[in-house]
Amino acid sequence: MRRKQIAICDEEPEYTRRFAEYANRYRDPLFIVHGYTDVQELVKDIKDHPADIILLSKKLSREIKGKEQTGQIIYLTEEEYQEESGYPVIYKYQSCPRILRQAYSAYATQASVSLGTALRFREMKRIGVFSPVGRTGKTSFALAFGKELAKQCKTLYLNMEEFSGFELLYPREDNWTLSELIYFMKQGKNAFACKLESMIGQIGGLDYIPPVKSPIELKMIGKEDWEELLRILEKESRYEFVILDLGCGVEGIFDLLEQCDKIYMPFGMDETAQAKFWQYRETLKLLEMEEILEKTEKVTFSQTGKIEEYAQAEGRRWGRV
Repeated sequence: MRRKQIAICDEEPEYTRRFAEYANRYRDPLFIVHGYTDVQELVKDIKDHPADIILLSKKLSREIKGKEQTGQIIYLTEEEYQEESGYPVIYKYQSCPRILRQAYSAYATQASVSLGTALRFREMKRIGVFSPVGRTGKTSFALAFGKELAKQCKTLYLNMEEFSGFELLYPREDNWTLSELIYFMKQGKNAFACKLESMIGQIGGLDYIPPVKSPIELKMIGKEDWEELLRILEKESRYEFVILDLGCGVEGIFDLLEQCDKIYMPFGMDETAQAKFWQYRETLKLLEMEEILEKTEKVTFSQTGKIEEYAQAEGRRWGRV
């Protein structure tokens, strides 16, 4: 994937320096950020080194008018409310991650070409975490496993449950969710990788996309949508692993499980849990999908600490695959 460029030009040197330093500190960023405090220097540089996004202080907008430039201009403003300017506008005094997410989203909407195909050393692995039994520590394991894996490999966590609770557990400044990403994908827009980057959050170093807010949203996402999302993630993202935290309400659940490289099934040893697993196994037999069981590892956790220990051990093991 070709590395894209962001030029930020603001009259406050310290603001510009800190923004560029923060944006560039992440491992393998999608965009490299260059800072400027002088419009003439910016215009001179982008003639030879075109910028894809130009974050320009609204106060400096007059100085660039009529000058030849490349890239999408986005104004940075000190006012929270602005009149229509013909360009996207972002409030400059907010967190750097939020400014970047808004810039990526604006760019994704207008981009005329795709960023291309991500070059990989290996195929993206799909790790499923699923259980027909409730209250087994499934999501706790998926997150702990993902955090450990993310220390060594670029990893994305997708929660695909009817009720994830993420809106309360991990509140965000924006309201973007997995539904919006899939809607963007179905529109056939070009810059999927930018839209994805605009929505990414982090939990302990693990990337995630905020899950849907209700079972109604989940029902509107079809099996083909999930399959297309995973296909595009393989083609255009740089993730080495995707962890699918699956709920029973996912359309095409068995097809998704069948496509996983490995499945972890947190499990209970009580009589009810055993009965539910028996029914799950019989369903797979009826569907002639017994191979799902062959790549499923049942795990039992009696304590939270054991979830963490097992997840760390598995994360380290997969990191060496």
